[in-house]
Amino acid sequence: MTTEQIVQAFARQQWKPETRKAYRNTISSFFRWLHKSGRRSDDPSLDVPRVKKPHAHPRPCPDRYIAAAMEKATSSEKLMIRLGAECGLRRGEIARVHSDDVVADSAGRSLIVRGKGDKQRIVPLPDDLAGIIMDARGYLFPGRFGGHVEESYVGDHISHLLPRGYAAHTLRHRFATTAYAATHDLFVVAELLGHESVETTEHYVAMPDGRLREAAAAVRLI
Repeated sequence: MTTEQIVQAFARQQWKPETRKAYRNTISSFFRWLHKSGRRSDDPSLDVPRVKKPHAHPRPCPDRYIAAAMEKATSSEKLMIRLGAECGLRRGEIARVHSDDVVADSAGRSLIVRGKGDKQRIVPLPDDLAGIIMDARGYLFPGRFGGHVEESYVGDHISHLLPRGYAAHTLRHRFATTAYAATHDLFVVAELLGHESVETTEHYVAMPDGRLREAAAAVRLI
C-alpha cells in the first residue's frame, strides 16, 4: 500500500469532511502501529493530505419567522422559542429548565443553566419569563413519565413551527447575533452561550449589514 493508493481510495468516496477526517485518523493510527511494531519499514500515511473541517456559517433565524411561529405556537412552544431566541439556550438546556434554577440578585432574575460537560452559567431572564418558570414548581416541560422532556421533543416542536432550514440552533444564532450587536463584546456573548472559546462564538455571530456598511464607508477616499 502506497500513499498514492490511499489518496486514490479516499478520492473515490463521497464522504462528508467529518467522516473523511475520521477515516484518515484511523489509517494514520494503523500504519503508525505497523511502523512502530516493525511490521513495516515506512509509513505511507504521513503524506496523506490533512482534512480541514469546514466551519458552519452563522444562520440566525429572522425575527419575522420567529414572530410567525409565535402566532401559531402553543403556550408551551412559545416558552421553548423564547428560551432559545431570548436566552440562547440549547435544546437540551431548554428541556431541563426547572423552577429551582431561577435565582435573584440586585439586577433582577437569572437562570442557572447546566450546559455541555455539566458546565454552569448564569443567563439573565426577562421578568415575565422568570415568573412563569418559578410558577412551574418543577420542570417547565415535564415528561410523560416523570422528569423532563427529551431534547428531541423540544427540537421537533421548534422545527415544526419554523420554515424549512431553521431550527432550535438558529434561535441560538439569533441570540448570539443580537447580543453582539448590542454589546460589541464577543467575550460577553461567549459567556452567555456557555462557550469556552470566543473562536466558537465567532461562528454563531452574523455581522449585521449596518456594521459592514459602516466599515466600508469609513475607508472610502471620497
